[in-house]
Amino acid sequence: MVKFNHFSIVEKTFEEKNSELKSLGFEFDNKSEKEVLNNFFSVAPIDEASLQASDKLSFTSFLNSNENLNWVIFWTLALQVQDFIVNFEFKPEKSIEFAKSINLPMIDSEMSVDNLISAIYLLLLSRRKNGMSLIEYWVSEGLIPVDNQYHFFNDKTLASFDTAVVKREKVWVETSLDSQKCGQYDLVYVEIHRPAFVGKIPVVMTASPYHLGMNETASENRLHKMETELSEKQIHEIITQPVLPVDPNYEKSKVYSTTEAEQSFTHSWTYSLNDYFLARGFASIYVAGIGTKDSDGFQSSGNYQQVYSMKAVIDWLNGRTRAFTSRSREKEVKADWANGKVAMTGQSYLGTMSYGVATTGVDGLEVILTQAGISSWYNYYREGGLVRSPAGFPGEDLDVLAELTYSRNMSGADYLSGNEIYQKQLDEMTRALDRKSGDYNQFWEDRNYLPNVKNVKADVLILHGLQDFNVTTDQAYNYWNAIPETVAKHAFLHRGAHLPIHNWQSIDFTEVINAYFTAKLLGRDLNLNLPPVILQENNKYESWTSLDGWGKSGRLQHNLGSGTTTFENHYNADDFDRYCKDFQVFKNELFEGKTNATIVNIDIPQEIIINGAPELEIKLKINDSRALLSAQLLDFGQKKRLPDHPVTVEANALDRGRLFKQENLVEIPLQNSPYQVISKGFLNLQNRESLMNVSSILPGKWMTFRLKLLPSIYKLNMGDKIRILIYSTDFEHTIRDNREVTYEIDLAASKIILPH
Repeated sequence: MVKFNHFSIVEKTFEEKNSELKSLGFEFDNKSEKEVLNNFFSVAPIDEASLQASDKLSFTSFLNSNENLNWVIFWTLALQVQDFIVNFEFKPEKSIEFAKSINLPMIDSEMSVDNLISAIYLLLLSRRKNGMSLIEYWVSEGLIPVDNQYHFFNDKTLASFDTAVVKREKVWVETSLDSQKCGQYDLVYVEIHRPAFVGKIPVVMTASPYHLGMNETASENRLHKMETELSEKQIHEIITQPVLPVDPNYEKSKVYSTTEAEQSFTHSWTYSLNDYFLARGFASIYVAGIGTKDSDGFQSSGNYQQVYSMKAVIDWLNGRTRAFTSRSREKEVKADWANGKVAMTGQSYLGTMSYGVATTGVDGLEVILTQAGISSWYNYYREGGLVRSPAGFPGEDLDVLAELTYSRNMSGADYLSGNEIYQKQLDEMTRALDRKSGDYNQFWEDRNYLPNVKNVKADVLILHGLQDFNVTTDQAYNYWNAIPETVAKHAFLHRGAHLPIHNWQSIDFTEVINAYFTAKLLGRDLNLNLPPVILQENNKYESWTSLDGWGKSGRLQHNLGSGTTTFENHYNADDFDRYCKDFQVFKNELFEGKTNATIVNIDIPQEIIINGAPELEIKLKINDSRALLSAQLLDFGQKKRLPDHPVTVEANALDRGRLFKQENLVEIPLQNSPYQVISKGFLNLQNRESLMNVSSILPGKWMTFRLKLLPSIYKLNMGDKIRILIYSTDFEHTIRDNREVTYEIDLAASKIILPH
């Protein structure tokens, strides 16, 4: 059974509710309860004659009867307009119980005209079975006109802008950079989608290095071989310092200025959430940044040069830098249509750019919505002094990603003029990222946004999947915990992998973002009472809850056992080949206890909600001077759990405007499974003291150290079992070192530490 979770509803006074309903055409003054209900359904874009009021009366018959309106009749009618099937999905006499069971917001008072009006107001804000709120569905069906004017309901903008007459414009924004030392500022190509409006409008901006194409052939040719031995490193301390780019100071030639772009386009990739806002009066802007098709410069992949190239667009929207009508730089174009207020959106690399731009403190950036973004590129391609690939992408590194997104080379003229210098810069990147040692260095420091989070002024909305082992949870966790106390922040943590939730059935995420962006970008009060953390509960279907934070100070410790145990690093040739060909085979056999690993099963003695980063304290020795260590923490044993990907509930159920962009409604089902990964971690044992210190390993000598696993929030009940896997090579993530190395662990002196 569906269960809705509403976080977007803003509390209003009765007078405000009545006034907002009047603005939609609902007139309830001086009417009885039945007359109020009749007016509501007669104005609504529905066939009221098809409605059933009770087990014996149609709605029409009820209106003509002497029977009084009660909450049972109201909810019988309300559920039908929410697309639930009367007599089959619910019985009329059980309508209230059914509405409560699916968690619809209700008025818990006796029937009266005022309470009925309040109930109608809440009903419009409630989700229908197809995933749209009733007000948004009825607007898409023509409740209010498409007049290119702003209309608001419960502090959210409605889809009243004509997406059939959207202006699509090309401009080239002048950055503060010269990333290839050409003697002039790099230009970045920008695509603008904006609705017709007489006045100034806000911008929802997505910075996507993928936007203008990907060079998959070049990228695949640069993939790194994972089958290699771990290198022994010299003892040393690693020293880096935050260094931001120094912009050149070139003279800017004077050119003719206009307020109209001269080039347009017809089709391009768009982001679903941006489409939603386009129909509500927000311009939608896409920029791919330096080193991409139709732009200048080098694809520097994650450093502040790339970040500044995205920031330049916000500067242009606020009149602080120039843009041109073409790449020839002959005519300047001004953004006189923009009100200067910007939100940034995007997932993965796109969300990463919003993290980075926010750390510049640029004026005009009011809020970021970062979905599965990277806050430190080292932690994406490295961990604990090791090369560590993101889930599903063994062999990828930052130079591989640079090749993928250097779409300038996909333009013949740019290839001829720029490829030679680009290849030299790319070779330098490959050297600097240092796959041999896996250590942190200045290259990675230059791609770490965390030291500059102190500069963030924009509100921060974070969305991250707790089963995301591509962009791992520490990326969000570290950024979240570095945000200044003066900055508003909220996190949505779901049980999926590397994916968005704006089209999920169980939560009104899109409506929450609507309320937030409407306030921040249109200069209205933010009245939304949003908790710090909104968490999808594990092992429960369509259940979300509120938390006050991410990362708790309590610690539950449990020893790993008694005596000692050993495991080997080396696999025979057949097994090694099988695992190299398909890392999923390795994962399955690892979890089932069929690989080289120490396995510890622990029965949980009490209910605990893990909240933060678990740690393993391990006493270990090896018979070599170089070694890596991998560990995973599992919720183990057959039971119902939420998998990491949703299924389609209804195809094309969501209308993002008015017959504009349709999207599937999805949800994560509850399924039987033998285990689920809670967390994992990896470490080069030469970096066991800290990431910034490389020490020696003495063969045969015991070492005690801590291995921090990825942060999560996960509830375990008394009697649940966790499985801890400690092993060496991970065929999905680490280099595939097949040397003959023996690991011995003192279980009695080792423990798991769970934050709660």
